[in-house]
Amino acid sequence: MVTINIYLRKYGSEPTSGVVWLSFYINREKVNFSTKVSVDIKNWNDKKKCVGLGDKSANDKNLIIENILARINNVIVKYRLRDRKLTRASFLKAYNRPDDYKTFFEFVSEYQKKESLKLEYSTFKTNLSVIKKLKEYNQDLHFDDITNEWLDGYFSYLMHDLDNNLNTAFKNMATIKKYVTAAHNAGYMDDNPFRSWKIKKGLPSGEYLSEDELQTLMGIYINGELDYKYHKALEFFLFLCFSSLHIGDAKKLSLEQFTDDTFTYFRIKLKNRKPFPIQVPISDPLRQLLRNICGTRKKGPLFEKLPSDQTMNRFLKEIAAIACIKKNVTHKVGRHTFATIFLRKTKDITSLKEILGHSDLRETLVYAHVLNESKREGVQCFNCFTF
Repeated sequence: MVTINIYLRKYGSEPTSGVVWLSFYINREKVNFSTKVSVDIKNWNDKKKCVGLGDKSANDKNLIIENILARINNVIVKYRLRDRKLTRASFLKAYNRPDDYKTFFEFVSEYQKKESLKLEYSTFKTNLSVIKKLKEYNQDLHFDDITNEWLDGYFSYLMHDLDNNLNTAFKNMATIKKYVTAAHNAGYMDDNPFRSWKIKKGLPSGEYLSEDELQTLMGIYINGELDYKYHKALEFFLFLCFSSLHIGDAKKLSLEQFTDDTFTYFRIKLKNRKPFPIQVPISDPLRQLLRNICGTRKKGPLFEKLPSDQTMNRFLKEIAAIACIKKNVTHKVGRHTFATIFLRKTKDITSLKEILGHSDLRETLVYAHVLNESKREGVQCFNCFTF
């Protein structure tokens, strides 16, 4: 139990007033600081340790002192309940921390209002989903609760209780890391546990089509054996497979962005950022798809009346079942299929980075598993030598 001494510090040789100060010990280290409450000596009740009623602002001044005492006790109790060692330095840091948010989620909610103006809607929606999942796990999560041990526990919850795959779990943690880092930078957290809690990057979707599987879907498309809505969904998916585009970028394409040999697009990631054009060569199968999609049209949007992303994914799962492809095929698989086949054929990860619109080569390195396969195949060329 900490005993807090409240006293009036006087200044000068013949003082008539002073300032209320507090002092106490934490682990044998003295802590003292001013409440900045000024009181005439005649109005200070040293026995009750409060401002007397002779001061016109006595009630307000006493309330300030009481609030400071409550805040001190709040810091001490929180550390004790969390079984954390409290030192003078950690107390002062916790005491001076902003306290305008009661929970981590209140901070996140306010932060999201600002970032909603910058993020593409699909990214913002994903962030909302991640935080909703986190809130279901602990709706009263406080800044101090977020430690390395807590991160381990939540990651285990994602993997085992919610049965998320490894990539999904790490993506959730990456989103949480963004908000934790923002809270730490704003002074709401003493430490950022993500400095030592590493997020691994894997293949973004965990799924891609083999060349045989892609050829099977092309055969179904060419034969025209699907209902119209499934045919158009497959057509759009094949476009993703041969163009490298993310669904959001593909939906915004116009015919004016295409020439005979290339098309140019702008990677949609953040709003209000200077767009950077990305030029992609057009392959023969992509050129034929474009003829089928736009017909004789020369202007306007490339795709017309597309279903929602969710409906598209549902159609693709049904098409995959028809094609006997036992994979979780979604629109994301198209982009990853392009990247995997491109890298397997060319071994050119730098060009792939440019086509995919990645700002950092580390983003493209998630496809490095293809290069590992190539190395294994490459060393087989020495098998013709014998001892």
